[in-house]
Amino acid sequence: MKRIACIALALMMAGLSLTGCGAKGGGTNQPPASSQPTVTEEKTESKVVHGVINRIDNYLVLLTDDGEYQTMEYGEGITMDGFTEGDRVDVSYTGELGVDGTYPVITAITKTE
Repeated sequence: MKRIACIALALMMAGLSLTGCGAKGGGTNQPPASSQPTVTEEKTESKVVHGVINRIDNYLVLLTDDGEYQTMEYGEGITMDGFTEGDRVDVSYTGELGVDGTYPVITAITKTE
């Protein structure tokens, strides 16, 4: 009799412990709404810096009017055709100047006289 009671108790405990492993919400496999990624549009304000082109490569090195060298990446559709090292330019960009690990992205570039 004790043996049957122990087996019944062990089966009930095993059954209760396995109920915590089941899926909630009727077995649907959808993640909770809070864990779904949300799409946020980051408003990026374009800024302008003036300077002289120091180096043209897969990136642009600009010597600003403040005397600082700034490395910048080219944005989509930006080409350096018609520009040479030493040209004075106005560069529109997004991002922050002088932040380690990230480079501002050029959105427009024009020659100045």
